[in-house]
Formats: sequence, structure tokens, C-alpha cells
Amino acid sequence: MKPDIPKKAPGQRLVKQMPLRTKWILCAIAGLLLFGFGIIGIGNATALKTDPTVNFARWFIWGVYGFILTSLGLVLLGQAIRFRVIMDINKKLNKQEKELQRHIKKVNHLGDVLRTKEDKKGKEK
Repeated sequence: MKPDIPKKAPGQRLVKQMPLRTKWILCAIAGLLLFGFGIIGIGNATALKTDPTVNFARWFIWGVYGFILTSLGLVLLGQAIRFRVIMDINKKLNKQEKELQRHIKKVNHLGDVLRTKEDKKGKEK
């Protein structure tokens, strides 16, 4: 008998169940931090390059490190924007759905009123 092993990692299930607002906040904060650290890494590489005693590999590695962190920060900021747009769209759709339900309720009420009037006229004849 095989054990029942879930196919997704526990962290992946946790992130999937997380509310959009939490995902948005986490991605935005992480993106800003990574972007900032990446800019610092690029600045450090630039400072090392200006020093003629520092070898090529050292400032190059710092530059690549800074570039990678900056890119990851921008990707996470893009994800944060995506989550925020989805939140705004959901909010608008929920508002429209409530408005539509109120309208349907009003129309149904008017239909009930008209039916009762027709029933009364039919009984009078």
C-alpha cells in the first residue's frame, strides 16, 4: 500500500491559500528590499572598478550580484502590482455584483406587486 503523499510542497499550498492582500504586501516589501540591495551591489562594483588595484573578477562578481538582485526586485515589484490589480478588479466586480443583486431584487419585487394586482383583478371579474 502506497502512502498518500501530497503532490505540492507545504509552502506552495500555504502561498496558494494566502489572501491577495498578504501576497501583495510581502511581494512589495521583498521587491523593494531586493531592488535596494541590488543597487547597493552595483554601486559597490562601480566603486571597486575605479580602484586600479582591485582585480577584474572581484568587481565583476559584485556587478553580477547587484544586477541579479536588482532584477529579482523588479520582478517581485511586478508581481506585487499584479496582485494589487487583481485586488482592485475583485473589489469592483463584487460591487457590481451587489448592485446587480439589488436591481434584481427590486425587479422581482415589482413583478410580485404586478402579479398580485393582476390576481386581484382576475378575482373581481
